[in-house]
Amino acid sequence: MTQINEIPVEVMSHYNNLHIFSESGLVNPAKIDFVLMEIAMIERDFPRIRESQ
Repeated sequence: MTQINEIPVEVMSHYNNLHIFSESGLVNPAKIDFVLMEIAMIERDFPRIRESQ
């Protein structure tokens, strides 16, 4: 049975990829806010995601 506090693998992968992408320098500076906003939404929905890094 899956626990409520578990973070799905897909979410963890997406979160990690967003961090890699945001730090790569490949993001258009005018659009970096969208990437950071996505990271913030994941952190809001899964508060324990930072601990699992």
